Amino acid sequence: MNLKILSWNIWGGQHLPAIIEFLGKEKPDIIGLQEVIEDLNGADNVAKTIAQKLRYEWFFHPTYEVETKRLYHLLKPRTVRMGNAILSKYRMGKTKTHRLSDENARFAVEADIKVESRNLHFFSTHFQHTHQQPSALQERQAKNLLKAIPHENAIVMGDFNATPESACLAIMNAGMKNTDTKFKPTWSIYSEGCPVCRPKKLDTRLDYIFTTPDLKASHFTAHHSEGSDHLPISIHLKIETDSSLRGTRP
Repeated sequence: MNLKILSWNIWGGQHLPAIIEFLGKEKPDIIGLQEVIEDLNGADNVAKTIAQKLRYEWFFHPTYEVETKRLYHLLKPRTVRMGNAILSKYRMGKTKTHRLSDENARFAVEADIKVESRNLHFFSTHFQHTHQQPSALQERQAKNLLKAIPHENAIVMGDFNATPESACLAIMNAGMKNTDTKFKPTWSIYSEGCPVCRPKKLDTRLDYIFTTPDLKASHFTAHHSEGSDHLPISIHLKIETDSSLRGTRP
C-alpha cells in the first residue's frame, strides 16, 4: 500500500483558509507542520484547528515564544508559542520530543504510527534560520537529529533552512535517504518571508523529506500554494505489510 506524506512550513497559519483548502484537496495520510502557533494559554493552536476541521489526530510541541507583529503581518499582534506538529489519519501511538540544540532552542517532534502491521516513526523539525549562510549550529542540530532517529521505518520531514550544497544537508544526506535529488525550490512565495533576506522570487530550496534506507519513496512533489511563504512538499511511501510480503513468497 502507499501512504501520502506531506510536509509544510505554514508561516504561522496566517493564510489558514488557504492551508485548510489545500490539505483538504490533497488528502495526505500523514502531515508534518512547522511554524505552528498557539497562544500562551494553549488556545488557538493552528494544528488543532486543521486537525479538527479535516479529522486528523495531532501532536504539537512548542519551541519558543515569538511576537506575531515581528513576523506575521496578517495576525493580530500578540505573543505566541511556535513549534512543530504531526497530523495523522491513522491512530498515533507513542509521541515524544527531541531537543536539537540549547542555543536558539530547536526541537523535533516524533510520533509512532502503526500502518497495518508496520510501526513507522515520523519526525517533524525546523532548523535555525541562518539566511542561507554556513552554520555550525545547524550542523549540530542535524547531528543531534540523526542520533534520535531509528535505523529503520523512519521518516523525517521539515524546514531545514539549509540549501542543498550546505554542510547541514551533507550531514543529513550521509545519514538518511533524501527523497528528492532535483532540488526544486520551495521558498519564498512572499518577499515578506524574511525581513533580512527579502527574497525576490521562488528560487531557494529549504524543505526536505528523508527516510531510512529500508523505505521506498516516490512521486516527490513541490506543490503550488499561496497558503504560506514555503511550498508544501509530498512523497508517496510504499509500505510492505505482512500480508503483502506473504503474497510475494513462493
